[in-house]
Amino acid sequence: MSMWEIEALIENAIQLISKSEKDNLHKRSIIWNLYEIQGQFDCSFTNFRVIKLLLETGYTKRILIEEHPEFSKNTTYFKQLKTKDFEFIHTRPNEKWSADNAVAAYWDKKTGFIYYDLGAPLWESLEAEIPQEFALYDLGLEIIKEAHEQKHKKGVYDWTAFLINYGLNYFEQTESIAVLEEQYFETIKSIFKAYDFSDYATIHLSLEVMKSPEDWLGEEESKFIEWFNS
Repeated sequence: MSMWEIEALIENAIQLISKSEKDNLHKRSIIWNLYEIQGQFDCSFTNFRVIKLLLETGYTKRILIEEHPEFSKNTTYFKQLKTKDFEFIHTRPNEKWSADNAVAAYWDKKTGFIYYDLGAPLWESLEAEIPQEFALYDLGLEIIKEAHEQKHKKGVYDWTAFLINYGLNYFEQTESIAVLEEQYFETIKSIFKAYDFSDYATIHLSLEVMKSPEDWLGEEESKFIEWFNS
């Protein structure tokens, strides 16, 4: 079963960023980084849940089958593709997926288009733009700030919980908790404290901000949780 809570976290963040006043170039890089995070978890392919927003921001583009650069070399493959409801298209379309034959695009029969996303192999062959990679906490802080600007209580809570629960325990860190606290969490704490979350229903236990240290936390993490709740 896929981690629906992570899927929801990413989907909600894409909706939030899409409503922001940021330019589309920056929005696209944020979305790319969000999907990079989702890709590190056991998640389903969820792009079509927000495909309208992905197209509006330019993160996703679409072409007709006949416009695919490999069409003339693989006419049989693309003719068969039209009969399928949905299909991932690899860099070398008529070969199976492998480490050097990644997913380049995807076909949707309902709309009759091939879709390709920022940073994917088909994008790289058709577009010049490359995504800007963000560090986890830079990304998370930007989303929390944007959520606060939009008075989006859910976005503030969920991304604060994600940075604490997953950021400190799931992702490899190059900075100490003390440095993260100074560079990121002082601002996050200030924003978080501006809201009353007493009646907030978390989307999943793993995205609940700890009110006190859990027994399994190390000494440094425990002190951090105490500080954040002070």
